[in-house]
Amino acid sequence: DYVHFNGYCYKSFMDPKTRDEAKQTCAEDGGILAMPKDNATNAFLANLAEVVWGRWLGLADTNGDAQWVFEDGQPLTSSDYSSWLPGEPAPEDGQGGCVGFWEDGSSWDEKDCSGLRGFICQINEGMCLDNSF
Repeated sequence: DYVHFNGYCYKSFMDPKTRDEAKQTCAEDGGILAMPKDNATNAFLANLAEVVWGRWLGLADTNGDAQWVFEDGQPLTSSDYSSWLPGEPAPEDGQGGCVGFWEDGSSWDEKDCSGLRGFICQINEGMCLDNSF
């Protein structure tokens, strides 16, 4: 079930998928991959994720130009918040482009988008309060 927090509803999925597959699963619920744009949301999502080798988040550098963009099209710089693991993002390590929680639970780690991870979906508050998700 989706859990309400701070204007949105979130659900953690343990089934490992590539980032594209995870995005598709979220889209089937009318949502997107979760976007932690502040410390409170990041902490909530980290708790929801239950730390099983991290979860895909709705932040990526899909063009390989070091411009990190949230699923809603807003640049990472627009939020004045980040939770990168020390040394990340590190495009030179060959891991590329997609972001998920690190196994510590709340730090962000850049990963290969084709890797398999759990993920967290985000839907609009009205969708989960009005429907039985």
